[in-house]
Parts: sequence; structure tokens; C-alpha cells
Amino acid sequence: MDQILPGARANHTFKNWAGIYSAKPQLYFQPSSIEEVVKVVNAARRLKKTIVTVGSGHSPSNMCVTKEWLMNLDRMSQVHSVVENKEQNYADVTVDAGLRIYKLSEYLTERGYAIQNLGSISEQSVGGIISTGTHGSSPYHGLISSQYVNLTLVNGHGEVVNVDSETQPEIFRAAMLSLGKIGIIVRATIRVVPSFKIKSMLEVVNFETLLKQWDTIWTSSEFIRCWWFPYTRKCILWRGAKTSDAVVTKTRKSWWGTTLGRGFYELLLWISVRIYPAFTPYVERFVFSRQYGNAETLGSGDIAVQSSIDGLNMDCLFSQFVDEWGCPLSNGPEVLRSLDHSITQAAHNREFFVHVPIEVRCSNTTLPDKIPDYSDRTDLSSGAVYGNVLRPYLDATPRDLRHASSSDVTNSQLTLYINATIYRPFGYNTPIHKWFTLFENILAAAGGKPHWAKNFLGSTDMAAGPTKAEHSYQDYEMRGMATKMTEWYGENLVKFQEIRRQQDPDNIFVANKDWAVKNGIVNINEIQ
Repeated sequence: MDQILPGARANHTFKNWAGIYSAKPQLYFQPSSIEEVVKVVNAARRLKKTIVTVGSGHSPSNMCVTKEWLMNLDRMSQVHSVVENKEQNYADVTVDAGLRIYKLSEYLTERGYAIQNLGSISEQSVGGIISTGTHGSSPYHGLISSQYVNLTLVNGHGEVVNVDSETQPEIFRAAMLSLGKIGIIVRATIRVVPSFKIKSMLEVVNFETLLKQWDTIWTSSEFIRCWWFPYTRKCILWRGAKTSDAVVTKTRKSWWGTTLGRGFYELLLWISVRIYPAFTPYVERFVFSRQYGNAETLGSGDIAVQSSIDGLNMDCLFSQFVDEWGCPLSNGPEVLRSLDHSITQAAHNREFFVHVPIEVRCSNTTLPDKIPDYSDRTDLSSGAVYGNVLRPYLDATPRDLRHASSSDVTNSQLTLYINATIYRPFGYNTPIHKWFTLFENILAAAGGKPHWAKNFLGSTDMAAGPTKAEHSYQDYEMRGMATKMTEWYGENLVKFQEIRRQQDPDNIFVANKDWAVKNGIVNINEIQ
């Protein structure tokens, strides 16, 4: 083992954050340098092994499960440089890809800078956060990868490859959302902006109010999120903007943020999952009233001033299955009404029950032709400061949306993300197949595609490679979506596959093979 790489471990168990999947790889590596990564890749090629790279394990899917070699880059967490551009009011920070986002944020805060936009958590690594298409929720910001200026990766030849918008841009487009299939990202340069605080308002909004104000609500603030609670007929609307204010003017205490409230909530979920599913709507109504009250507060909600990190991140609560899709935001009212009808009917028939919140968000993944001039920006200016304007081949958001400057953005530029979450109280699985299948059918009909890192299911009719009889699948087991992926991504998938073969001809990074084949990332004849 030490002949391959000192420190390789043979008795490591990987488990993802949700606790749904685990793996016992043959060898586990935590390299401390690019040179050590190269050694492992060359050894894998020589011994005909595959490598999966994992970070925090926050993806609830099984895409990182492997029986062969597993690599973690937590020991590669150094900041190499910060290059300030005072004229354009940003800085470019170059870091190792294993650095966790929350650690990067701490480093930047000390120097007066911040990451422009975040997803719901900051536990991911710098390399991992872009590899599946992570986004935040904003009409002015898109994929996190649009903040990246360049990447360094070790490909399947054992070569160290530097890519950006001008140097091998096609590889850059593949690497910015690679699913780990073309190489190991080992370093990145990220464009960051001056530190900012977010002043936010959290409002209780009736479901019908949200639909009535759909045309204007999504462009009413730089950062915006909505949490839908179907059985209460209400939503929570969170809107935030950059501010120089320093005082928290009004806040509501979190009921489920307390040890007692959190434990009691999970117990109620366990009862509804394990004993009496029809109890679920009552649980939702009770918890909503404790956390938010019942009165509509549109225009007069709770106000908070927080750091950008605290404002953009959220409490994900319990272990969970998550099925997230994106579609044109203009299709949102139709999608939500259809989901609402289906959820209501399913509860009436006791067919299935959903957990809450159903997260409703937006992003602007359209891109300008070139990086704009930012010399007029201030510390409080809204909108993205792009690190690149290249679209990843596997970007799951609609491709026919026209770009517009921040001041001209309307719903027609935006992607709607809907996130169906089903909790696993105390680690017990909740049935998801009926709900997620219906959810996927509705979103697909609205021009949607699934987020790569989540628990999308598909069907045996869409899958590639070996399939089983339907009754042989576990309720939560992915069937696959290869034929739909081919249809949705077309030439972009073909180009990604071509670059993947060039960078990894020995298929070192085609693991989990089953996941990659059933979802059309690779053809089965490539790996036989």
C-alpha cells in the first residue's frame, strides 16, 4: 500500500451527510499536494482502478459511492494568493480545491472580502461546490461556477492541466460542472467582492398571494427565497439586499432552532412516517404556527441584518432525500398549481404525504457576451462580478433565456428551482417514489431538468444499461434518465463526452459506473 502512496488507508468507511449511502473503498487517500494527487492517478491507471473524489458528502445521491479508490482533498486547503483589482472593485483569490467554503469565507472576511453568492450551506469544498451545478437564489446571480476565473485539474493521463476562458476553454466548460468525471480539480481562482451585510425581511405570505404577485416578486430584491408549506396554504418569503446598516432591528426566535423544539419536531415526523402517515398535515400546521405564526405579514415581516454568509446559508434540519429541478420561471404558476392540486388529492386519498418546506428559488444563469466593466461598482452594488462567461456543458438550466443587465431583469431571464425535501427522522427512510415520480413528471412537462446532485429517480424506460423488474427496486432507488439526458443536453452532452474521453481515456474517473451509465454520462460500451 505504501508503494502506491504513503498514508493510504484500507479500512475507511465513507458515509454521506444524509446517511442514506455509505461505501467501503479498497483504498482511501488524503493527499497533501498536487504531486501526491498525480501519484495516485498514475497508480490507478497502472493498476486499472477508478477514483472518486469526495468532500463534505452533502449530496444525498449515490453518485460518489464506490468500492474502489476514494480520495478526499481536505488536506489541500491552502490559500495561495489574493490579487486585488481596486479599479474594478474585486479581488481574485487562488486556493486549493479542498478548502471548505466556510473556511474560505473566514479568510476573506479578515481581509474585507466575501464570496458573491452561496448555496444553502458552506460545508462544501471549493472544487466540489461547482462540480454538480450549485446555485444560490437570486435574480442577479447564477451558478457558483460563474465566479471562477480558472481551474487546475489532474486528468486521467496524470497531467496537471490549467484551464480558463482563453486557455483550453472547452475543457474549462466541461470542468466547471464535471460530476468528477474528467479529472480531479486541485486548485481554483475565484473572483470575490468587498464584504457586505444583508438586510432581509422574512414575511408570511398566503399561497395565492405568491401566485398573484408572481410577475414582480422575483425581481424585487437581489437575494430571494421562498419556502412553501402546502398543508397550511402559506409560504415564507425571504428577501435580502446588501446594506451598510449595522443594527439588527427586529428578529423572531427560531422554535426549531432550540434543542427541545428540534427534537420534538423530529419525533413528530417519526410518528407520521412510522406510525400514522395521515398525521403529517397536522404536524406541518403545528410546526408552522410555532415557528412563524399564522397571520400574513407581507410588507411588514421580521427584519434582520446579517453577514452575507449567515444571510445566505440556512438550517437544513434533518437527514433528507431531496429531488430538485429547474425550469423557466415563467412556468412557475402553472407548476405550483399542478403540484398543489396533486399534493391535496394525494393527502385526501392517503396516497402519499409530503414534507416541508418545498423550497422555491430562482437564479439567473444567463451570461453576457463578455465580462462587463465594473469600474462604477460600489461595495453595495447588486449583481454578479463574473469570473468567466462560459456556460458549463452540463448546466441543467434552460438555454434559450436571453441575458439582460441587472436593471432590466424580468422573469423571462430567470430559472425557477423547486426542491422537494422528504425527511428521514432519526435515520428512518420515508417513502418517496410516488411523490418524487409525480414531481418529476410535472417539472419535466414544464421544461425542467433535475439537479445533478439530488435524488432524482427517473424510470426503467429512460435508463441505460442493465435494469431490473420494477418490483425489485427499493422505493428510493434511482432508475435512471439516460434517454432524457440525451434529449435534453443534445450536442452539449456529446461535446462533454468527447472531452471526457480525451482527458480520461482509461476511465479512471468513471465511478460510480452504474450511476454514470444509467444517466447517460458515459455509454456502456466505453467501459466494458
